[in-house]
Amino acid sequence: MDELPPIAQIPLPGTRFTVAYGGSPSGLSAGGLALEARTAGRWSDLSILVPESRAALRAALGHEQSFALDLRLRDDSQGRAIHLHCAGHWQASRRAHVCLLADVSDRRAAHEATERRLQLLQEMVDSLPLLIVQLDTGPDLRCAFASGALLELITPRGRPLVGRDALSLFGQALFESIQARLREGTPGQTLPFAWRVSDAQGRERVLEGSLRTLVDQAGVPSGHLLDALETTAYHATMAQLRSSEERVRRFVTASSDAIIVHVDQRIVDANLAACRLLDMPAEALRQRRFEDLIAPEDRAAYLTGTGEESHDAHECGLIDGHGVRIAAELIDRTVQRQGRRMHMTIIRDVRDRREAQARIRELIAHLSAQKDRAEAADRAKSLFLSAASHDLRQPIHALGLFLTSLEALTRAPLMPLATLDELGRRMRASLDALSRLLNSLLDVSRLDANAVVVTPMPVSLDTMFSELDDDLADTAIEKGLRLDVMQSSVWVHTDPVVLRRILDNLVSNAIRYTRRGRVLVGARPRGPDVEIQVWDSGVGIAADQLDAIFGEFYQVSPNATPAGGLRGLGLGLSIVQRSAKLLGARLQVRSTPGRGSLFSITVPRGEPAPMAPVPAPSAPATGAAHAESVKRHVLVIDDDMQVLSAMQQLLLAWGHQVWCAADADQAITQAIMHGDVIDLVLTDYHLGGEINASQFIDTVRACLPRPVPVHVFTADTSTPVAQEIRALGLSLLHKPVRHDALQQVLEQEAS
Repeated sequence: MDELPPIAQIPLPGTRFTVAYGGSPSGLSAGGLALEARTAGRWSDLSILVPESRAALRAALGHEQSFALDLRLRDDSQGRAIHLHCAGHWQASRRAHVCLLADVSDRRAAHEATERRLQLLQEMVDSLPLLIVQLDTGPDLRCAFASGALLELITPRGRPLVGRDALSLFGQALFESIQARLREGTPGQTLPFAWRVSDAQGRERVLEGSLRTLVDQAGVPSGHLLDALETTAYHATMAQLRSSEERVRRFVTASSDAIIVHVDQRIVDANLAACRLLDMPAEALRQRRFEDLIAPEDRAAYLTGTGEESHDAHECGLIDGHGVRIAAELIDRTVQRQGRRMHMTIIRDVRDRREAQARIRELIAHLSAQKDRAEAADRAKSLFLSAASHDLRQPIHALGLFLTSLEALTRAPLMPLATLDELGRRMRASLDALSRLLNSLLDVSRLDANAVVVTPMPVSLDTMFSELDDDLADTAIEKGLRLDVMQSSVWVHTDPVVLRRILDNLVSNAIRYTRRGRVLVGARPRGPDVEIQVWDSGVGIAADQLDAIFGEFYQVSPNATPAGGLRGLGLGLSIVQRSAKLLGARLQVRSTPGRGSLFSITVPRGEPAPMAPVPAPSAPATGAAHAESVKRHVLVIDDDMQVLSAMQQLLLAWGHQVWCAADADQAITQAIMHGDVIDLVLTDYHLGGEINASQFIDTVRACLPRPVPVHVFTADTSTPVAQEIRALGLSLLHKPVRHDALQQVLEQEAS
């Protein structure tokens, strides 16, 4: 037996082992041992091979001849397949097979992958909506090859195609069309080709492709190749696209919104609404870039937004053909038109919306300010109720003490007249103080209710200053102050009642907050206006409080009661400011803490009024003197018995004759019984329940034989009540009514 040469002397590469005839593999090379290390089997018993390969190798080793086999080993530890090519060389001299092995795993994997791809490609070709037919060059154009899923459109699936002539394959019309196209072309030329066929369901299908004649290396025609794709969906899509474009075109044309179409910012189309909004013709717009229409300060933000393919609406400014800035909202849409990618921008004019938003923001700010003011007023009122309750109780408490003293004096055997006079004076002072406090609240209420009607007229400052001096001189003297009212011959044109209220509050405040020195009232011409000034040498006001002093219930020194009287409610300057606004007058204040203040109001200069007869001067009438000079016959109507009795006692004490009525029926009865002598009616507005003066006063007046003045007293400051009373031609007085105002009513009617 011939011995095999050492493994190292074998020139062939690869793994090697020897199998003696009828024996087992031996003489394994390093490669064979390495394969054993990768798998779980052994070469010695061929357990390294899978069963099919093991059986095939044993069968080959059973023959005394060379062989070649493809073997598969068991998968390695990572589960990878190992394929080997085995070449078994029979050596008769040794009676053994020398087996050379080569690892063909990669080649086998590539081969299998290629086969899979070829199979997949074949399946894809057969399933794709295409048609490939090769025809020969004979007159019948017989089929040499056919493939593609579209074959079923021209022949039933499963029928043989190769060898059939084109006439039976395609039909008469298509066969003639193919012949005509072949005559038109030249060998090697590709001709476009299209036809329409019906499928098994009767639906029309469109096939488009090419037809060309094949030539061999010698330039001789060797066949004709027809290839086609189905374009049914394409044509349907194009039809829908054309329809969609037509709808878009109609929409753009008819839309009330401005629409501009642009490609890469170059404007290609614009509807009529866009031309009107931008005040430019479509031809001029097509010569511009869309970004050039954007206001420079908004251009960067717009380009950033469009670069992000955002379809959100965003606002920016546009510049029209005249350079005017337009507030607009832009909505960008990307569209395909005739195969081009375009941007369609919808433009909406939002100038009205911005104005409305600005008005809403202004309204919200106004409401917020009103809310803040209301909350501040509420806090101020709460503080006021706590701080001013003492001032409201003081005069009431004093009145109670004076009344108790009066009752004690009435029981005494002797009643000194001087003591009675002093008690009466002090009671009146307390009542006046309380009345001033309540009148301040009443003034604020009337201002809140818009019940104050301004009636400008010529007003003599000389007369008004004299009245101020008469009314407030005693108050100043009681505090040890000097009230200097500078007489003036100037006339102003304003409402005298409102101006008097302003001056009364300013002078009263000056007296209240001045401990020593004087208060000066005067007027200075200011061109067409007159500035009325009130100077004092009082406590003064800090600079940081100059704006706050005009708030309701605000007091410069809330914890300090001014010398000589009540602190007040802190309403005077609020009334002054609001009254000045009613007059349209300018109100100013300058002050130095510890040295005094200057308040001034500027009103228009006026022309003097025609001179009226001036009555002879007389001393102010007291109750007794008034009784001697005026005798009135008065009908008093009030449902409050205490008020009715007090009014009766007062008028009787003044020397008038009085008839009283507690309701409408009594008033009508008294008017009928004493109508011949009644020359004045004083009535409350509300008589209890739902009855008021407007419902019965006409009946009372109808019972009187002649017209008589009617004065209505009420604590209701609402505008509807004031308008209703004035509409009846009646005089209106708000409660509480001072005794001097009541005397003025009696004297006025008597005159």
